[in-house]
Amino acid sequence: MRVVIDRELCDASLPFCQRCSAAFIRFPEGVDRHCIRDIIDDGSELLTIEMKTDGRELVLELSDEDREIASIEGWEALAQFDPALFRSGASERWHQLRVLPESH
Repeated sequence: MRVVIDRELCDASLPFCQRCSAAFIRFPEGVDRHCIRDIIDDGSELLTIEMKTDGRELVLELSDEDREIASIEGWEALAQFDPALFRSGASERWHQLRVLPESH
């Protein structure tokens, strides 16, 4: 399964994002999140997360061990950088998305 996440769509602080992403990684088919752009059945046994955050594109292929870590600590435990603690601007981005043509 491949999950496309855009953190630019959520203003949650990093500690909230840790808990939210850990719960999602534990049960990826359980609850929808504001930041999830797409879920793709790619036929892979691995959970792959494509994430746009802090001006970066991050791709994490989660082995069973990585998935166990991320399901407790969140995605940032596997990132090779320190993500921003606080975020802002999500409401402006949602407004921009709202006015895009449906075919976009």
